[in-house]
Amino acid sequence: MKLKQFILLGPPGVGVEKQAIAVAERWCVPHVSTGQLIREAIDQASDIGIEARAYVEAETLVPDPLVMKLIKRRFEQPDIMLKGWILTGFPRTVAQAQAFDEWWLGLGQAAATAIHLKAKTGMLIHRLSSEPGQGETISTIRQRLEHYEAEIAPLLDYYQQRSQLETINGSLPFAEVTRAVTKLGQATTGAAQLIQDEAELDALLAEESLLVVDCMASWCGPCKLVAPLIDQLAEAYGDRVNVRKINFDTNKEIPKRFSLKGLPAVMFFKDGALQETLTGVQPYKIYSATVTRFLE
Repeated sequence: MKLKQFILLGPPGVGVEKQAIAVAERWCVPHVSTGQLIREAIDQASDIGIEARAYVEAETLVPDPLVMKLIKRRFEQPDIMLKGWILTGFPRTVAQAQAFDEWWLGLGQAAATAIHLKAKTGMLIHRLSSEPGQGETISTIRQRLEHYEAEIAPLLDYYQQRSQLETINGSLPFAEVTRAVTKLGQATTGAAQLIQDEAELDALLAEESLLVVDCMASWCGPCKLVAPLIDQLAEAYGDRVNVRKINFDTNKEIPKRFSLKGLPAVMFFKDGALQETLTGVQPYKIYSATVTRFLE
């Protein structure tokens, strides 16, 4: 199962941090905020925090080497390595992106996807001018947005050239932007798309004559072995059977509802009724033979 690894970018007023929090909760992955990492390091008076404090108090950017030290420490934690992540506040420059990619890919990890929340200038000015306590003039806000555009352009070009860039309309309502970002994350699960919740599962059970559902979890090692087999099943039988995955972490009632004895568990439904459950890691031919049997 390919991990979700996303860098969320966007102009002031588009709500990058709030979107990252919402999406991270939905995906059950860590949200890494570079600003929060710096604040925590300063509060804890760590070696990096002590160095960073002087720059923060002077209202200047923390140097790249210090930021990279913070990023490396956080990304070496087990939750990042096992679950995936969504990152905000970094990178801000091509140099930072190159430094991160060189290090991260050097660890044998896959390249991340950068998502740019692009929004109309007028909408951003309206949002920013409406925020209480800002006290900025329209002219100042416009200059801030123009500075962002100039700063972000080389970074977007960097990711575009490497086929790592996705763009989402950030002018849409908050919930619609969240859904769009979440949909991009679904693609990382492979050919077998992710079922978001029980409501979607119930709808599929009512609509599909044959449905295969892989109940998995991000912390489950055997699930990672089954996931590519389920993707293979979706590719082979997708025109006749709806093959999906559902995340136990965000749907904790599923095992109880279907009396699952462990994970991974691949459930086979026919006309809305559970017919068979294969628990543990099985050879692909077992999953294939089971599907074929229900197709006869």
